[in-house]
Amino acid sequence: MDAAIVKQIVDSVTAGRCTELAVALVNVPSLTGNERPIAECVLKLFNEIGIAAYLQEFEPERFNTIGRIPGKGNGATLLLNGHMDIAFSGTEAYLPKAPGYQPKALVKDGWIHGMGVHNMKGGCAAFIAAAEAVVRSGVELKGNVLLALVGGEIERHAVIHYQGASYRGGGCGTKHFINNGGIADMAIVGEPTRMMLINEHVGSVGVRITTRGKPAPLRVADHGDDALRKMRVLIDVFDDFARDYSSRNEYKGGRSTVHMHSIEGGWPYRCNRVPIFCHVFLEFRLLPNQKISEVPLEVERLLAQVRAKKAGLEFETEFFVTLPPAQDCSTSVIAERMRAAHRTVVGNAPEEGVGLFYSDASHLQAYGIPAVNYGPSGRTISGKENWDPDIGEHLSIEDLTQTAKVYTALILDVCSRTRQELGLKGLSAA
Repeated sequence: MDAAIVKQIVDSVTAGRCTELAVALVNVPSLTGNERPIAECVLKLFNEIGIAAYLQEFEPERFNTIGRIPGKGNGATLLLNGHMDIAFSGTEAYLPKAPGYQPKALVKDGWIHGMGVHNMKGGCAAFIAAAEAVVRSGVELKGNVLLALVGGEIERHAVIHYQGASYRGGGCGTKHFINNGGIADMAIVGEPTRMMLINEHVGSVGVRITTRGKPAPLRVADHGDDALRKMRVLIDVFDDFARDYSSRNEYKGGRSTVHMHSIEGGWPYRCNRVPIFCHVFLEFRLLPNQKISEVPLEVERLLAQVRAKKAGLEFETEFFVTLPPAQDCSTSVIAERMRAAHRTVVGNAPEEGVGLFYSDASHLQAYGIPAVNYGPSGRTISGKENWDPDIGEHLSIEDLTQTAKVYTALILDVCSRTRQELGLKGLSAA
């Protein structure tokens, strides 16, 4: 496509419109499990822009919003994938009171604050702004643009008594989409990467480890068996185990991690009873050179260290999260075209690296769709890397606008070419 036309369309993306879209998305609360209102909001935006779209129900009252800009033929299908669900409702106990933790946008001094603007309504707004610029330009494309704004991505998982739709995340919306007609040649996922190109990222395995005791009133506590005291042995050795696990697993300069993210034990309402159970919950982060099947062996290694300290302890284990790493797509067509789009807008090559987060790229890759991550959020007002817990979710309007322009350039680049020009398999001559 002529460079002057590309520049004209890219320049039509404005900070005002990008801000308007991001604010509209943030102002619709969309905790995992309650995605219908935000899906309907996105559908309305698509309809106003002139993008053919529909709601795709993946669970009762939970929806993806799927939009499509059709090409005239012999081009590739480019998928823009982003999630609409958010991490918190804003009403949870102990959350900081900053605007970045509330599902209500605040625009101040060149930044947008509000729950979800970082992860990843900012990326979704940039996708919509880019698609709008392309549609309203009237340019004719060879390839198709497929937009899948999905629910059920946030890493919320059902375990013990935490059950129901609000605990079913981890990619269930995208998995439904690709199980039900989500076919594409390549994909960009708009997670918060600070405009870095992330060609691969970690996976996640969650495990619950339980000790059991025997009930007894405190007046005869020695008749019982204290589950918390048993678990304390594991807690005492865990930090050493975690350091060892990290030291043994290295990839491209990064290291795996395992952390203890939650503990539950006893009955808070029965003060006079010996605790008869204790759960600890661990998450193993897996680098792209690791396999999920390695984690049960690591858990056995941990438990062996516990028993070496105190013989005879028994534990139950349950694996409740199994999300594989995303594999290296650095030599794929989408990575090459993403680099070119970034250079077109920013003027230099993007930073690249291995993501320490999880995204739907893994699910897309499982269906043969090369997928990389590139999104606007991650720069902070304070200068802290990627996230400042005192501020919460916030996004630079400059970064949001630049990313929308990059996405616009990407669409025009990929979808103005034939499959053969992209090095993809095409129809043979009859």
